Amino acid sequence: MTRLIIFILIWILFDSCSGIDKKGIYNPKAIELNEKAVDQMQRGNNDSALILFDKAIAIDETYYIPHSNKVSIYITRKEFDKALSEMEIVIKKKPDLAEGWTFTGILNEGLGDTLGAKKYYKKSVEIFDERIFNPEKKDDIIANRLNRAVSLILLGKEKDGKEELKKLKTENPDNNVFDEFLKRNKKEYINEIFKNAR
Repeated sequence: MTRLIIFILIWILFDSCSGIDKKGIYNPKAIELNEKAVDQMQRGNNDSALILFDKAIAIDETYYIPHSNKVSIYITRKEFDKALSEMEIVIKKKPDLAEGWTFTGILNEGLGDTLGAKKYYKKSVEIFDERIFNPEKKDDIIANRLNRAVSLILLGKEKDGKEELKKLKTENPDNNVFDEFLKRNKKEYINEIFKNAR
């Protein structure tokens, strides 16, 4: 189950790693290079992938997804300082990416900056709240509520976060993902990234 939680935490943030953007606002060549890099990453050719991600970024400096993908490589290599640097770029380029704020907080906290991490968790909760109460985002409400609950736990509001997870489980009794999140506390979420990365 440990690998499941790592997968879920990374998936929450990097669900768009293929680089396909619905709005089509990024340079198509950068998207193509990102997709090639993802393919290389999935084959275990991380050095080649990093080169391609950097080329995609050079073509379109507004394109945040290659940075997110680089984080995945740095996490597996346990190069957490590099992962944090890339996450800072992600949230600078995509400030409404609540998951990015959460993950940046986790990286800060895992590297010893507990107080600094709180500002990232707080910001993620604010963005998740905006999404949850936005009628145009109703299709993603379960994911946003789940992510908000995790951010609350990380912020030190474990009771509030667990209550939200329990509500989600009650509303979605066949979904076992909530059970896995209910089993974990703040320390375990952070340890999932820092101690169990390949």
